[in-house]
Amino acid sequence: MIRMQAVDKHFGPLHVLKDINLEVDAGQVVVVLGPSGSGKSTLCRTINRLEPIDNGTIEVDGKILPAEGKALAALRADVGMVFQSFNLFAHKSILDNVTLAPLKVRKVNKAEAQKRGLELLERVGIANQRDKYPAQLSGGQQQRAAIARALAMKPKVMLFDEPTSALDPEMVQEVLDVMTTLAREGMTMLVVTHEMGFARRAANRVIFMDAGEVVEDAAPDQFFTAPRSERAKDFLGKILTH
Repeated sequence: MIRMQAVDKHFGPLHVLKDINLEVDAGQVVVVLGPSGSGKSTLCRTINRLEPIDNGTIEVDGKILPAEGKALAALRADVGMVFQSFNLFAHKSILDNVTLAPLKVRKVNKAEAQKRGLELLERVGIANQRDKYPAQLSGGQQQRAAIARALAMKPKVMLFDEPTSALDPEMVQEVLDVMTTLAREGMTMLVVTHEMGFARRAANRVIFMDAGEVVEDAAPDQFFTAPRSERAKDFLGKILTH
């Protein structure tokens, strides 16, 4: 579903992605771990071309990522993205936030868009908040609304860029629960996160990045119990002893 081949990315003199080769099969949940500045978020953002790449190719569902224009917009419609900040439209209700893209981009009729929007809000547990505005919701509720909004486009792939890092600790679990359910239902997901429990529970594979490179690509059990690289051992030693 996602294929990255020999991908390089620079920010000025900084080489943030170095010869990345990665494949994610349909229905797989891949969690990307690593220290700050390792290139995790940049990797995530290149997959729908929020960040252009310098070299290499990226394919989604067998199609090479277009540079711009209508073809890129069409491909982005198939790739849902959930950010660290919720990016909801403050002047629109929660239901309107969820239905806007299907109405404008997919040209779905209003009744159908609203029906599906309500189903999705029910699925993420906030159907009772549908008429409220983002500022009236907790952070966890806003992030769940953002997930519903991404799902409203019926994406082939969901990208999550540190979706819980801006949340209060007690709100983290409600968002992870929604993501775990999606994973169980077979959604193809690439998740950049620091949530080790989610990685262990929901991931098919763990990618560990450091200094712009994929250092390890392993099943969760293997990665957490017997990481192969010294860098991953050091990282886990610091994280898991808290």
